[in-house]
Amino acid sequence: MTSHELNTGLSDFDALAGPIPRGRVTLVAARSSAGASAFALTVARHNDETGHHVAIASFQCVADELMSDYVAATTSVNTNRPLTINKGRRTRIERARTTIEQSRLWMWDPRGNCSLENLTKQMADLSDLDLLILDSYHLATHGELVPGATFTTLRNLARERNIGLLVTAHLDLPADGSETDLPAITELGFLSTPVAAAETVMLLHRPDRNGTVPQRRGEVDLIAARGWDAAGSATVRFEPEYHRFVDLPNT
Repeated sequence: MTSHELNTGLSDFDALAGPIPRGRVTLVAARSSAGASAFALTVARHNDETGHHVAIASFQCVADELMSDYVAATTSVNTNRPLTINKGRRTRIERARTTIEQSRLWMWDPRGNCSLENLTKQMADLSDLDLLILDSYHLATHGELVPGATFTTLRNLARERNIGLLVTAHLDLPADGSETDLPAITELGFLSTPVAAAETVMLLHRPDRNGTVPQRRGEVDLIAARGWDAAGSATVRFEPEYHRFVDLPNT
């Protein structure tokens, strides 16, 4: 039986902060290379595998690239290095693709029209949707006629359909800032400013993204900043070659 709750699938964070709420927009904000897209895929995979109806839409890559990244996360095969994929790994990839295509996961196909309006039209037939994940808020605002209209559309969509709606956004490290400085919602770029009003906010912090903090290599802090059951942070491991986050060992 499928649980009603929508979780990230990252045990320490879920135990700390509770589920992704339905009926609201949840913002996941991170600086470049901190893994926001990989986090989005991680959440999609977990909820698909636990029986929820999930839609994932990327405004950064075409559907084939999104599927390739999803397969890498599922199989532990680096699909960006095709020359190293032997027969056994190829079989794993083919099985994973078949399983994904037969699941309730829905990946958005822009079909030459990469707009939020096109996305919502294609979602019309997903009557029992549980979770929508939208990667890259500022790209979704392309063609926005009224500032904040994109966020209003997303907030209304979450409320009207009572779904979890998770959206990623980019943060810019201040010129006088350091990699070890915790990210802040005030670092959102101009086009992303409206999404700061999201009811639930998570910040991703990768202090070693430029290799300057080796003792934190491969680690990302998930910070429950606002709207969760409890505030605080949990640390996970980022595996960029597989486009995923995983729990740290419980040593």
